[in-house]
Amino acid sequence: MNASPELLESLCWELRRSFRDLTHSAELELGSLGITASDRAILELLARETAPVSLSDLARKSSVSRQHIHQSIRRLPNPSWVESVASPDDHRAVLLRLTREGRAFWKKVRAADQRFFSRFARRFRSEDVRGAVTVLQKLRSELHPALEGHAERS
Repeated sequence: MNASPELLESLCWELRRSFRDLTHSAELELGSLGITASDRAILELLARETAPVSLSDLARKSSVSRQHIHQSIRRLPNPSWVESVASPDDHRAVLLRLTREGRAFWKKVRAADQRFFSRFARRFRSEDVRGAVTVLQKLRSELHPALEGHAERS
């Protein structure tokens, strides 16, 4: 049986509240490291990259503006976590990557993440979490074509 629009709306309501609560929890957890949830997000974007990446690519991957990415990087508490490198293809373009110091700090962030999620993991059944992940992936998959179409029209 297909989900009703009301049930899907309820899921989205819970997602919005959960995102807000996760952000607040992250702020509390990361405070001891001297960073915010926004700092963590930009570090994660860069940590996921295997090679230097442009501001435009980071913005596209996270569905935000180049200016947002640039400002987020400039607001990091330690500017030596991120470095700019010249693009081998276009010397006018600047690529970004985490420095060795940035990657070492990212490991501390991930350790804090693991401690945080370990406190809650035993309260959830694996099959319930897998089901939730599957539903959220499906939701994102369904939303993605509409978002791409909107970006092309803008």
